[in-house]
Amino acid sequence: MSTSSSPLKNFPPMALGTWTFAGGDIWSDIDEKESIKVIHNALDSGISLFDTSPNYGDGASERILGKALKGISEGVIATKMKIDGCSEADIIDSVETSLKTLGRDTIDLMQVHWPGTTEENKTALDTFQKLQKEGKILHIGVCNFGSQDLEETHSYPIISNQLPYNLMWRVIENDIAPLTKQQGKHLWVYSPLQQGLLTGKYNSLDSFPEGRMRTRHFAPKRKAATHGGPGMEAETQELLNDFLMISKDLGITPTELAIRYIRSQSFVDTILVGARDTKQLKELQSIITAAPLDDEVMTSLNECSLKLLKTAGGNPDMYQYTSRVRFS
Repeated sequence: MSTSSSPLKNFPPMALGTWTFAGGDIWSDIDEKESIKVIHNALDSGISLFDTSPNYGDGASERILGKALKGISEGVIATKMKIDGCSEADIIDSVETSLKTLGRDTIDLMQVHWPGTTEENKTALDTFQKLQKEGKILHIGVCNFGSQDLEETHSYPIISNQLPYNLMWRVIENDIAPLTKQQGKHLWVYSPLQQGLLTGKYNSLDSFPEGRMRTRHFAPKRKAATHGGPGMEAETQELLNDFLMISKDLGITPTELAIRYIRSQSFVDTILVGARDTKQLKELQSIITAAPLDDEVMTSLNECSLKLLKTAGGNPDMYQYTSRVRFS
């Protein structure tokens, strides 16, 4: 677990995700120089934790992050890998490749990207521990682990669980978040703005970028929606309408309302945000330090999102109807 010398003894309230730097069909064209500028500005303003993955843009995200942090010791890097069908040799190779791409001798936080079978989880975590003893990994974390996954792997020195959470995706509240905290793990959340749907830029689901219509919110008629489920477009659109109205009535931006909703949840340690440019980064930083929402506003938001929450059911996997996550 964390020690006093660890850069992750206490997770910061905000971390910078670098998936957007990968560009592609999901995030469209990205200016690499601007991405590097965002990373440097984040460091200058006190943000030191960066999350990445070799799966983001076939290594582009790790490459840009490594380039930006070259010669800079302050940056704390969390990366991850998918473990499906991986042997010990595959896992070692993935970690070694990430180290090379990032230009580091040690990965601060190495995470399992998605839970696998019991045996796959064991192989991955055993190998992570081996690499930890060799000094190539400082800490071990997981992403998207459900309650059963957490219980099964509780004997390992896992310090964190990274989970999807926002007003449009509250599935983790009942079981997974409480168990994560009960086990003493840091809980950090990704997709706080539902990949941009909660920013106020989009009034309807039809206007949302097609490449981001991958989650279970969208109907299978959408080209990118390969989740295998029926979708929840009526419930999602209804919530979006209510959310935008509440934002307007309060006189604050939708982005601020969405982020402050998460900041008002006591179980959240860190919000993982993405920024395409320095302007977005500055806006997000100003919101992170804002006061929690009052009880009346929280009640309104919880009530208007209840229908979508019930339709989503207990499956915390935002991308697959047949869940990769084992949950109660």
